[in-house]
Amino acid sequence: MDKGKTTQKRKKIPLAKKYWRKLKRVFKRALLANDSPEKLARGFAIGVFWGVMPTFGFAILFSLPTSVLFKANRLTAIMGTFISNPLTSTFFMIQGTYLGNFILRAAPIPFTRELLTLTRLLQISRALFLGTLILAGGIAVLSYGLFLLVILVVKQVRKGKGSIIENNSKQ
Repeated sequence: MDKGKTTQKRKKIPLAKKYWRKLKRVFKRALLANDSPEKLARGFAIGVFWGVMPTFGFAILFSLPTSVLFKANRLTAIMGTFISNPLTSTFFMIQGTYLGNFILRAAPIPFTRELLTLTRLLQISRALFLGTLILAGGIAVLSYGLFLLVILVVKQVRKGKGSIIENNSKQ
C-alpha cells in the first residue's frame, strides 16, 4: 500500500534540453544582475578577448583576474570566453596568423616538413600572437557594444517601458 502518497513517474528530460535550460538560466541571471550595464558588457568583452586569443583552454583562468582588474562582471566574463570552441578557434587562429603575417610583412608559410623547424615555429607564433591580439581586440570592442545594447533592451523591456527605438522616436 502507498498509504495515501501518490507516486508519479518523473519525466526524463533529454540531456541537451537540460543543459539548454541551465544555459538560459545563467544567461538570464547575468543579464538581470545588479551591476551596471557597462560593467556587464565590460566583463563580456574581456571574456570574448580571452576567448579569441589562443589560450588553449585557459581563457576562463585569464578572464577572471582581468575582470577583477578592470572592475567588470565575472559571470559575463566567463560567458564571453565561450565564443571559443573547436569550430571558432580554428577560424580565429587561421585569420590571426594571416593578419599577423600581413602586419609583419611575412610570406605565408607552406605546410611542409620545414614547418617544424624552430625558426619557422617562432615565425608562426609571432604572427599568430600579433594577429589574434588585434583580432581579439576588435571583436571584443564589437561584442562590448552589442552586449551593452542587448542588456539595455532587455532591462528596458523588463521595466515595461517598451523598446528603446519607440522611446527615442517619441523624443
